[in-house]
Amino acid sequence: MGFDFAFGYPADAGLPAGRALCARLGGLIRDEADGANNRFEVAGILNREIQAVFGGGFDGPFWGHPAGREYPHLQPTRPRPFPPRISDGRLVERRLAARRIQSPWKLFTRASVGSQTLVGLPAVHRLLTEPALGARGQLWPFETEWDVAVGDDSIVIAELWPSLVDCREQPYPIKDQCQVAAVRDWALDAPDALVRSLARPADLAADEERTARKIEGWIAGPI
Repeated sequence: MGFDFAFGYPADAGLPAGRALCARLGGLIRDEADGANNRFEVAGILNREIQAVFGGGFDGPFWGHPAGREYPHLQPTRPRPFPPRISDGRLVERRLAARRIQSPWKLFTRASVGSQTLVGLPAVHRLLTEPALGARGQLWPFETEWDVAVGDDSIVIAELWPSLVDCREQPYPIKDQCQVAAVRDWALDAPDALVRSLARPADLAADEERTARKIEGWIAGPI
């Protein structure tokens, strides 16, 4: 199962990781059936907690909300300067910077992924705690040690970024539809490539590998 949002935050921010992060956000986010949610308020709460750990004196790291609104501890635009001891992106986002991947701290405006992460990870938490699925669900790479500990009957839940797959030959005019179809075809037509994408990235240093596997997560796909 692949989801198009971040499964973690930069390690230096000190937020929970893996299943603990999903559970924490699951306890904070209110996501109503009509689409209403409190993601901006939650971002402000997390900002306040992070700022307290670092002694305050800065805005962020979460940023972005609609014009004309005000939310405690959340600014509408990117903090300048960005908090000096907190990375603007994870290892995987820094690797893909040339592809214009967005920071998980960015909650609003074009191509942002931060809001999807805040609302999406509670949905992942519900899957992981669903009795019919929970015993088989494994959060990649946090619980699978990349591809080492994947069980034969496991349902692997992984982060994807569909922009990694070229969708120009898909017959769909809507970009999201085009990208989902392209990722589907890549996974079905190249199962060996999909399996390889779950393995440990060969060029990560030992400390980077531990950070990605234990705290920040990674993106499955043709990186």
